[in-house]
Amino acid sequence: MQNILYLHLFVPCLQVLRIFWTQKAVPTTGLLFCLLTGFAQPAAADAGFYKDFVIINGTTYYTITTPCNGPACPRPFSGLRNIGSFDRGSGQLRLGAEANTFNTNGDDVQSVQLFYRVYAENDAPGTFVPLNLEFQAAGADGSLNNKRWTNTTTSPNLLAATSGPGRYVLELYFQGTVIAGNGAADYDIFDRARNNTTYTTTFDVTGSVPVQWLGTTNDNWFTASNWSTGTVPTATTDVTVGYFQGGRYPTIRSGVAQVRTLRIEGNNGVMGARNFLQGGELRVFGDFQDPHGGFGQTGGVFTLAGGTQTFDGAVFRSIRIQGGGTKTLTNRMEVTNRLTFAEPGGVLVTRTDNSILYNVDLGTSAQVEGENEDNYVLGILRAPDRRLERFETNSFGNIGISLMAEGGSPGTTLVTRLTGFVYNGAGNSVSVKRSFAFTPANPDNLDFTLGFRYLTGELNGILESNLVLFRSLTGGTPFQNLSATTVASNVLIRRNIPGTLAAVFTLGDRTVPLPVTLTHFTAVAQGPDAVLTWATAQETNSQGFDVQASDDGTTFRKLAFMPSATPNSSSARTYQYRDAEANKPGVRYYRLRQIDLDGQEYFYGPKSVAFGAPAAVALRAYPNPFASTVTLDLQTTAAGPATVSLLDEVGRRVRRSQPTLPAGTSSLQLAELQGLSPGLYVVQVRYHNGQTRHLRLSKEQ
Repeated sequence: MQNILYLHLFVPCLQVLRIFWTQKAVPTTGLLFCLLTGFAQPAAADAGFYKDFVIINGTTYYTITTPCNGPACPRPFSGLRNIGSFDRGSGQLRLGAEANTFNTNGDDVQSVQLFYRVYAENDAPGTFVPLNLEFQAAGADGSLNNKRWTNTTTSPNLLAATSGPGRYVLELYFQGTVIAGNGAADYDIFDRARNNTTYTTTFDVTGSVPVQWLGTTNDNWFTASNWSTGTVPTATTDVTVGYFQGGRYPTIRSGVAQVRTLRIEGNNGVMGARNFLQGGELRVFGDFQDPHGGFGQTGGVFTLAGGTQTFDGAVFRSIRIQGGGTKTLTNRMEVTNRLTFAEPGGVLVTRTDNSILYNVDLGTSAQVEGENEDNYVLGILRAPDRRLERFETNSFGNIGISLMAEGGSPGTTLVTRLTGFVYNGAGNSVSVKRSFAFTPANPDNLDFTLGFRYLTGELNGILESNLVLFRSLTGGTPFQNLSATTVASNVLIRRNIPGTLAAVFTLGDRTVPLPVTLTHFTAVAQGPDAVLTWATAQETNSQGFDVQASDDGTTFRKLAFMPSATPNSSSARTYQYRDAEANKPGVRYYRLRQIDLDGQEYFYGPKSVAFGAPAAVALRAYPNPFASTVTLDLQTTAAGPATVSLLDEVGRRVRRSQPTLPAGTSSLQLAELQGLSPGLYVVQVRYHNGQTRHLRLSKEQ
């Protein structure tokens, strides 16, 4: 299985999403909160891209860093004004990619994807589609911290995303997810063109126009006179169903309808074709494009029957994955009855940079059938709103986890499965390529049993006999080793697990365990002092903890060393330290440096403590909505540097500045914003004293 997919939003926002879910808030509210708190990239990253290539029909073009000089070297992608003309029916325009990344200071690049989209030159852009790059090797170009990632096998045909003759835009960028190694938040890295924009080029399409649905006779898909060619579509026919205000849309009630690429149009965001599939089967052999969400299914089976395919999400009653290859989901889909993998099935791939916008959601009674070593969901698969009562076993739609609570009732629970992601610990410590996160209504004071199913291809080099269960309360390090009751036939069972269910569960190697240290770390002010408290559930080869402090949140110094009570302990231990230094600043930052006997180190924090009256801050923006310029009114009683970021609706930073603000009220202008796409944005101001303010903005047409 490809070691390529990881979840960025899911890890730092686990507990936040739990709160919003259990309080039944609108999902976008929880999403926005996560974006505000967890998505901004650090000012000084210790990882990035240094050499990337786009491969088009076998020809390589570089995006950053010229790899060599001379006529045999790859051309720059940014210099491609037009890559040629292609016949839509018989031509091929295949896309591949290679990326090279570096990481330093304990940070680790864990995932790389190429995001691309194709749209007519005069049309509005659609959703970016991920092309997942598989990790190939470390030590690229002579450095142990460099990694090479490629995808030259999936090779989507970009012509399938076109709807007829004309000029089209190919827009793309590289993105990676970095697991921070110094106790900081995980972050994303990007390879984009100048001014933080995407890379673009154009190409021309000639050839046939897709067959059009006319609906002149009736609403029956199989009536030949309803089609522009006078014949019913076949597996090699491209079809467009236009928008008909009050008109007839095609309906499939029985039989097997076939089509290659199927596109369902709307009108200014209005959807059509709601009762498309009522019975029988619709077999799609090419791409499925539904940009307005018009497709509706009340019966029958929707089948992705081709090889490599891209499809827009929808609410599917029953969907079948067949034909082999990779089926890439561009956004979110919901299954209300059944998701079936039928030989030769294929791999259903989701984006992993947002667990709410890009996923497969199972309805409360929906099931997954036929997953095996060759046919599975790779990425994010969720089972929301499953009711868990005491002594009842729930398999959450057969997604690979079963739970029975012997003590307490978890209540309504969301389970999120993530496949492809690997947690890395010290040295060779790794997890399997599968994890489950639980967000129950009643998470604590439980006693429960988990059955964790995994594929052999997800073992990540770990012997099945060495598997143990790990729990993380934070979505990452530290982990608690829960051991195992039984391990056999691709299922690990752990009985009588005490404590909280609101956690991430994964499997690791008992001989090379994942880091198991802190279960909590707090720092609070008590008068002029700061009191730090931390606890461990288990310690292995631990020497002790350096307590470190910083007045600016960047440069830390050692205050004291707290030795471990014993290097190895399987019982819980609590530590406390009081910082009684005089003349502290208004805010001080604290972190812990845990040191093993062999010199390995792990950082936790930082935690900020405000002494005295906190600095009041305010933020106002106008005009809102904005067109090309936004003026920010900022107010603070603490003068100093600040970081101002503008984030788009999926949390990507599109603008950034670092002004020095005076005490009192000041104004800051964000200009040259006319090139941004219309939609929702968030301005984030992070003051030097650690306080952060956010404001929601809207970009008009």
